[in-house]
Amino acid sequence: MIFNTKHIIRKYSGRIAGKVIPLLLAGLIAGCGSTNKITPEPDGRYKRKPITETTDEILKRESFVIDAKMLEETGQTELAADRYRLLLDKDSALGVANYELSRLLAAKGDIDSAIFLAQRAVRNDDNNIWYRLHLASLYRFTNRAQDNITVWEQIVKHNPDVPEYYYELSNAYLLNNDGKGAIASLNRLEKMVGVTESVSMQKSKIWTHMGETDKAMQEIERLSMSMPNDSRYCGMLAESYMASGQYSKAKECYDRLMATNPDDEYIHISLAEYYKAMKEPRKAYEELRIGMAQENLTTTNKLKILTNFYTSEEFYGKYSEYAYDLLNVAMQNCDDSITYATFYGDVLMHQGKYLDAAHQFQLALTKDSSKYDVWEALLISELSAGVDSTTLESHARRASRLFPLHTLPYYTLAVVEYDKNEFQKAVDLLRRCEKNGFENGYLEPECYMLLGECLNRMNDTLCYGYYEKYLSLKPDDINTMNSYAYRLALDKNNLEKALRLSKRTLDAEPDNNYYLDTYAWILHQMGRDKEAYKYMEKVMKKSDVSDEEKEHWEAIKKGL
Repeated sequence: MIFNTKHIIRKYSGRIAGKVIPLLLAGLIAGCGSTNKITPEPDGRYKRKPITETTDEILKRESFVIDAKMLEETGQTELAADRYRLLLDKDSALGVANYELSRLLAAKGDIDSAIFLAQRAVRNDDNNIWYRLHLASLYRFTNRAQDNITVWEQIVKHNPDVPEYYYELSNAYLLNNDGKGAIASLNRLEKMVGVTESVSMQKSKIWTHMGETDKAMQEIERLSMSMPNDSRYCGMLAESYMASGQYSKAKECYDRLMATNPDDEYIHISLAEYYKAMKEPRKAYEELRIGMAQENLTTTNKLKILTNFYTSEEFYGKYSEYAYDLLNVAMQNCDDSITYATFYGDVLMHQGKYLDAAHQFQLALTKDSSKYDVWEALLISELSAGVDSTTLESHARRASRLFPLHTLPYYTLAVVEYDKNEFQKAVDLLRRCEKNGFENGYLEPECYMLLGECLNRMNDTLCYGYYEKYLSLKPDDINTMNSYAYRLALDKNNLEKALRLSKRTLDAEPDNNYYLDTYAWILHQMGRDKEAYKYMEKVMKKSDVSDEEKEHWEAIKKGL
């Protein structure tokens, strides 16, 4: 169902014991055929009809109904039902007994009997609204859509001044998949109350559901024209035009809105959507910036607008220049930066502003230190920014205590120990990483490479295996190739392989001092000093020659 109104049956289903007698008497008046009514005279005056005498039979019947209601209210529904059956045995046309027994049977799930009694109640008291409402609810529950429509048509006929009933009638048609009937019901209501937002929007939704987009748009246009001083409807119309691809008409609406209220932030945001649709990203950015600069918007709203406006690919890629500037606008004068620190830090990381990003992640962790993802982002930012070892070690140790099964904190501590030349400590930490495992290969090559470097510095030939593992995962890392090749040269082990590895580094960077020195030293270890000389000569012509390279130069010259 498209339109959801408060179900009318609730008006009589929530009674409590303290209200039983007044409601009961009202039902008796309707159900028992009391003639105590006011009727208009032809000359416009009113007078009361003569009161008929109340008989013992009527009093007895009323007593039975009151007794049944009291039993129902105290939970004795079976006894209450028996009282109503006794009444119906004496007079099957008694409306109140049919109605009340129908309700009790419906609650028990005996819907067919409930419908039969409700129909009889309506037949014998055509003017009682509660009987019809109850019958309509039963038809709706059993999906008897056409019968439901018939009852609602009767309800509207007898109560033409109740707007809510027209909505229910419209819904009855919708349940029967009759959109035009639903629209016709709302048109009848509109003739009575005039053009209103609720009716126009409901009709527009129904037309849209029926695939009649032009008629749906006409409803919004009529609404806007009927209330030209209400900018909301002009905004609705503009959004409808945008949704249907009628961009020029949408622009006319936005221009009218801008003329009446140029400081409304949402007009600028809507214009940004228009310019984005028109593939004018610069103008879209400018309008969005104006809108987001308004103080009426909270930081939360600004960030929602921003992240909804750009896709992730646009935010971090194609329109990152605009998006990052708009983010800074959103964060200006933010008095609760901790709440948004993780998001802001992530953007700063994408910008390569690792130190600023690390600051944001630290802010986020002051609010909630239980999120590993934020600790991971902090450590990566600090590793990338090259923060001092003391700070890096402090954060990595705390993260390793909080999340002992994660790899990055131990890897970070290994980096710290490596920088302090504590190679064995670094190896122990890296083997802890191996023990924890590398989920989807995360940090696996980095750990192998660092293990290889640590063992290399310790002159431990176990480094060969880790260099091999690393290069199997990162076969184009020429820096690690150079380290491996040089280690093999120092150990005079598998020099042919060392030469092949070193040659690849030179092919990639033929003027790199380190790679030239390694290649020359391997040739020297192979007894090929004449070849080594020309490579080492290139090194010695550079201005930044190391002491080790000078030693290699002298050794090669002696070998000639």
